[in-house]
Amino acid sequence: MMRRLSLSPSTLLPCSPLEHLDAALAAGFESTGLRVVPSLSTDVDVMADRALQDQISKRVAETGLEVFDIEVIRVSPGIDLGSVEAVLEFAAGLGARWLAATSLSLEDYRPEDEPVLVERLGEIGELTAKYDMGLMLEFMAFRGLRTLADAARVIAASGSSNVSITLDALHFFRSGGVIDDLASLEPGSLACIQLCDGPADPPEDLVAEARQDRLFPGEGQLPLDALLRALPADLPASIEVPSLSRSTLPLVDRARLAAASARQLLDG
Repeated sequence: MMRRLSLSPSTLLPCSPLEHLDAALAAGFESTGLRVVPSLSTDVDVMADRALQDQISKRVAETGLEVFDIEVIRVSPGIDLGSVEAVLEFAAGLGARWLAATSLSLEDYRPEDEPVLVERLGEIGELTAKYDMGLMLEFMAFRGLRTLADAARVIAASGSSNVSITLDALHFFRSGGVIDDLASLEPGSLACIQLCDGPADPPEDLVAEARQDRLFPGEGQLPLDALLRALPADLPASIEVPSLSRSTLPLVDRARLAAASARQLLDG
């Protein structure tokens, strides 16, 4: 069974969402993610630009590209649910399947706030269901929810059946994850697998590696084949390889490299 493959926005950023859509289509992707809520200073704030929203909607309709996920909200005790709903309204209009979320940074995350965070997570999960979408929560070694177990714990506590886990290969291994950890997950716990590669030994700066120094599958030493064998055969995949060293390449070339490396791994 061929996994459906999506192009993560981070692979091509910084670029406009329209450029991302064009590159994804030219590289042969049938599915893509879009970042509409800024995460980095170079990101376009799509939600603040109605004209750009209209252009994106038109381009998606014209190309027939599936929008797999919309990025990215930070789940926190004080999150504005009205702003989240505005993102969901736009995402639903694009036919998006998932809203992507992370937790606060490690510095801003307070364990004593977790009960309120869990409550907000459940509320956002149910709000997302109202738009026939799912909420996918990503853990990262440098955020408050650091590990697979952390993500699974807060999702279970939220009581929402509409929240799943984003399994990013780099974050999984850099947070100390091992393949056997996946056996503890309930069936259907995962939304997707995000693919990239990296050295076997973690660098000192995990944030820099995650945001600008990832490798394409096959260029590093992460046990990606073993990881895929441990996952459901029909779990959707996304290729997420932000790479400063390749940032001078044309967007289409980067998208094609991403597609080729991911397909070689998935089909191998």
